[in-house]
Amino acid sequence: MLIGSVLVKGSDKGKSLLSNSVIMLSPGTDAIEVYDKIHLVPFGEYVPMGNLFPFVKKLVTAVGDFVRGEEVNVMQTPFANIGNLICYEIAFPGLVRKFIDRGANLIVTVTNDAWFGRTSAPYQHFSMAVFRAIENRVPVARSANTGISGFIDSRGRITKKSDIFVKASLTEKISVGDEKSYYAEHGDVFAYACLIIASVMVVLGIVRKHGTSSK
Repeated sequence: MLIGSVLVKGSDKGKSLLSNSVIMLSPGTDAIEVYDKIHLVPFGEYVPMGNLFPFVKKLVTAVGDFVRGEEVNVMQTPFANIGNLICYEIAFPGLVRKFIDRGANLIVTVTNDAWFGRTSAPYQHFSMAVFRAIENRVPVARSANTGISGFIDSRGRITKKSDIFVKASLTEKISVGDEKSYYAEHGDVFAYACLIIASVMVVLGIVRKHGTSSK
């Protein structure tokens, strides 16, 4: 059982330091694993450069005093190696790839989509999970309050999903990802190659233009 929770990680100057976390409970044992959210939401879970600009915290209502996690923790189970992504962490391909690199063959994402209301954002947020499944060739199981919960297979096919703002209990058989995609193996090398080629073309264009104008 995976549970989203806020944990107390200590205190600083009398104020509790919190983490946005996922806890795994294993039935029949005392084994508990925890993943603390690494990519926090600015001005939602923390204030950027809050120590340098303390007055900013007074301008932001209900901002959380969260601390970021440090470890990409893949949870080991008898049926899958689970990488947990919390909320909008699923939007960052590089972070998801780190879990795959650590051996995750199933991605689980829990999210609070109540921020978005009845807009297009919950649908966009769900569609991001589809791309992460395709990129890494791993299935994704998603649980969202008010948003879209569902299952996506390792080819990006949505096998089951709920609507927004409905009570739902979903079950689905999942085949874990047993192969690594090119992206999972090599990362953004293609994007970097495109950037280098584009930069070279720009430089050559400037050089040619300068050479033509000087004649």
